[in-house]
Amino acid sequence: MPMQANNRILSFSIFRSIYPWVIVSCGMLFYCYNYFLRVSPGVMQPELSQAFHITATQFGALAAFYYYAYTPMQLPAGMIYDKFGVRFVLCAACLIAVIGLSIFITADSLTMAKTGRFLIGLGTAFAYIGTLKLASIWLPPRRFGMVAGLATAVGMTAGTLSQKYLTHALETIGYQAALHTALITGIALSVIIIVLVRNRPPHQHSSLYDMHTPMNIKQLWEALRIIFTNPQMWLIGIIGCLLYLPSSVFLDLWGIPYLKAVYQLTPEQAVLISSYTFYGWIISCPIIGAISDKIKRRRLPLTATGLFAAFLLCFVFYSPTINVSALYAIFFMIGFCCGAHPLCFALGKENNPIQISGTAVAVTNMLIMAGGVIFQPVVGKLLDLHTSSPISADGLPTYAASDYTFALSVVPLGVALGIFLSFFLKETYCESQAKESDEKIFTPRHLEPAVEPIAN
Repeated sequence: MPMQANNRILSFSIFRSIYPWVIVSCGMLFYCYNYFLRVSPGVMQPELSQAFHITATQFGALAAFYYYAYTPMQLPAGMIYDKFGVRFVLCAACLIAVIGLSIFITADSLTMAKTGRFLIGLGTAFAYIGTLKLASIWLPPRRFGMVAGLATAVGMTAGTLSQKYLTHALETIGYQAALHTALITGIALSVIIIVLVRNRPPHQHSSLYDMHTPMNIKQLWEALRIIFTNPQMWLIGIIGCLLYLPSSVFLDLWGIPYLKAVYQLTPEQAVLISSYTFYGWIISCPIIGAISDKIKRRRLPLTATGLFAAFLLCFVFYSPTINVSALYAIFFMIGFCCGAHPLCFALGKENNPIQISGTAVAVTNMLIMAGGVIFQPVVGKLLDLHTSSPISADGLPTYAASDYTFALSVVPLGVALGIFLSFFLKETYCESQAKESDEKIFTPRHLEPAVEPIAN
C-alpha cells in the first residue's frame, strides 16, 4: 500500500509538472494555425491573382486585410484576456478564424475574399497573445523569454509545413480544396482548447501577481495610460516592427514571388529556399531567448543579430550574382538573425506592471504587426509603379527582377533603422522596471471596495 501511495504521488507530481506545458501548447497550436492562414496567400499568389483578376497592388491589399483586423485587435485582445481569462476567449477566437476561412474558400468576388481575410485576422489576433498570457499564468517568470521564442519557433515550423503542403496541393486539387483541410483542423482545435485549457492553476489565489482579477473600466484606462505614456513602449514596438519586416513583408507574402522572378526558380524550389529562413528562425528563437534569460540582457541580442540580418538582406537584394545553392545558407542565416525579435515581448512585459502584462504584450504585438498593414500593400504599389514589362496574355501586369528589388528595398532599410533605434533602448536586465506607484494601482486591495469604519 505505501508503494502504491508513493506511485500515485509520483504520478500526480509528474502530471502537475507537465500539465502547464500542455495548456501552453494549446496556445501554440492556435498560433501554428494562425501561421498557416497568414502565409497561405504568398504561396497562392498566381492562383489568387488569376481567380480575382487583380494586380500586385490589389493582391497586397487582399493579403493585408488580415492585418487590418489582426493589428488593431491586439490591444482589445490583451484587455479581453486580462478581464475574462483565456479559455473561452481563445476558443471563440479560433471559431471566428474558421468562419473567416470558410468565407474565403467560397468567395466569388474580391470583396468577399477580403471579408474572409479580415475575419481570419480578427480571430487569429488572439493566438500569440493568448500563448504568452498562458505562459505568464502557468509557468515561472524565468521561462517567459524562452516561451516567447519557442512559440515563434513553433509558428515558423507551421509556416514551413504550410508552404510545402500548399505548393503540392495547388498542383493537384486547387487552392479552395487545399484549404478545406485547414477548415476541419480549426474546428478540431477549438474543441481541444475548450477541453484542456483552464484560466489559472487551481492552487492560485488572489495576490499581487494574480493575473485574472477582472479590471473595471477605470483600471483599463489606467493601464492604457501607463503603457502609452511610457516612451520605451513606443520604442520597443517600432523596433520590433522594423526587425520583423523580413517575416511580415518578405517571408509571409512577397518572398516566393521574388525568388521565382529573380532566380527563375520553380514554385517547389522557391518554397524550399524560403523554408530555410523558417529553419533558421526555428532554431534561433528559443536559443536566443534562453541566452537572453541567462545573461540577463535584452538589448544586446536584438542589436547584434539585427545588424547581421541587415547585412545579409542587402547582400541578397543588391549582389549582382548569387549562386542558387548559396541562397539556402543565406536565407537560413537571415532567419537565424531575425529570431531575436520575440525579446521585444519580454521587454514590453518587463516595462509594465505584471498585472497588465496581457495588455502590455498586446500593445507590443500591435505595433510590431503594423509592418504588415503598412508595407505589404506598399510593396505591391511599388511593383506596379516600377514595372515597365508588357501585360501578360491574361491581362495582368508582369514584373521583372528589377521591379522586385526596387519594391522590396523597404525591408533592409527598415531593419537598418530598427538597429539604429535599438541603441536608445533601456536595458531591463530581465527584471520588472515598473514604477512601484503603478504596481499599487492593480494590487488586490485597490480592487476591493472600501470598508466603512465602525461607529463607536
